Formats: sequence, structure tokens, C-alpha cells
Amino acid sequence: MTEKTGRNPNRGFTIVEVMLALALFGVAVTTFAASYLNIINAISAIQVDQPFEQDMSMMRAEAFSISDIEELEEGGEVMTGHHGEATWEIECEPTLVADLFKVWLNVEMEDRETGEKQVFTEIHFLTRPTWSDPIERADLRAETRDRLLARQAGLE
Repeated sequence: MTEKTGRNPNRGFTIVEVMLALALFGVAVTTFAASYLNIINAISAIQVDQPFEQDMSMMRAEAFSISDIEELEEGGEVMTGHHGEATWEIECEPTLVADLFKVWLNVEMEDRETGEKQVFTEIHFLTRPTWSDPIERADLRAETRDRLLARQAGLE
């Protein structure tokens, strides 16, 4: 033992020193991992075709603002900001839930790189009470109520 510190020079680190070093190492690893993930997310965000996404968003807004289902299924034409003229059409079908519809939005627009027309399809679930037939809505609600009561009773 040394007389100044009262420690054996061959002893090594104390448990407090080891725990402090591990805590600092953990903080550093967490910080570097978070920075790495932020860089990966930034790179993927840069690679998104923003003009295409803006044009699709504009067509979605125009199409889904129409409340009459017959008018909606006729489709329409839109002059986009980046892809020129685009046409859209809608196909929809009711689901087992009252007032909920599965909607396919088909958009045909010119690809900027190849100059060819391409079709893009998106699927959405929309709640539109004005599209439902009142009789079908009542039947669907009754079926849903019966299923819920049967499930609560433990029959299913």
C-alpha cells in the first residue's frame, strides 16, 4: 500500500469508477444511435418525390370533396402543377360497417422521366353517411349489434 492514498497500486478501478464509465458509455452510444437514425430518416425524406406527392394530395382533396357518389364515380381531370394533365377515377364498395366504404383512387398521369402515362392506385377507407342506403345502413347496424351482443354473451 502507498502511504499517500491508502490504496494498493495493483488494485485497479473501483466499482464507482467502473459504473460511471459505463454510464457515460451508455449515454454516448444512445446519442450516436439517435443521430444515426435521424440521418437515415433525413436521407429517406430527401428521396421522396415531393412534386408527385403534392399532385396526388391535390387530386385526393379534389376527389374526396365531392359528396355525390354518382358524380364521384364519373371521375375527373385535373391540371397538376408538375405532371401536366392527370385523370382520376374512383371505385368504391361498402364494407360490413355501416357508412364505411373501401375506395380505390386510380390516377393516370404522365411520368416526368419517361413521358409515358402511368396509373397509380391508392386504397382508402372513408366514412360517408350520405353514400349509404338507409335500409342497408339499418340492416348493417342491426347485424353489428347482434354480433356485439353475441360476443358479450360469450357465444362467439
